[in-house]
Amino acid sequence: MHRRETEIKLRITDVPAMRKQLRTFGFVPIHRRALEDNVLYDTPDRKLRQVRSLIRLRHYAARWFLTYKDTPEPDQHFKSRVELETEIQEPQAIRSILEVLGLQPVFRYQKYRAHYRQLEPGPGRPGGEVALDETPVGNFLELEGSRAWIDRVARQLGYSRSDYTTASYGALYREECRKQGLPPGDMLFAEPPGRNRRKVRQAQK
Repeated sequence: MHRRETEIKLRITDVPAMRKQLRTFGFVPIHRRALEDNVLYDTPDRKLRQVRSLIRLRHYAARWFLTYKDTPEPDQHFKSRVELETEIQEPQAIRSILEVLGLQPVFRYQKYRAHYRQLEPGPGRPGGEVALDETPVGNFLELEGSRAWIDRVARQLGYSRSDYTTASYGALYREECRKQGLPPGDMLFAEPPGRNRRKVRQAQK
């Protein structure tokens, strides 16, 4: 699928309370909470990271996706860029193809994600989607839609543009490692999948 995505993240502290707020404002779940495991691929000299692009192999619930994201447009508040994504059936074959092309896995990160959609945003107001993410470095709400829709939903939930972040989970993880004085590795859950305790874990290499 070829499309342009526009999104922001909001840091949240109370996941159950946010689920309740989303229901209050007409959001319904379209994908239940599930573990998402992602691996980013790059050249040995990190050319994609240098221009803020990425190639990602994602395992979400029982499905696999290959994604390319282009360099974001310059924007103070929103992250907007071209996204190419397709569902795949043979992830090992894709891994082999990427490696033959000179790409290698450079960062792995996990999160529990649930998807919501606002079914009736209002006349003349295209809707969008919300992802509720629980990660090893905190909980976030990701809003994806038009800029006007993002602003409106954020205000409904009690946020303003000053709360927006366009940082990637990789950048958020590296910042958390810096604060804790830890060498960055992969952003993985320290407990087995399904547990509630979460913390930053160094990569075992």
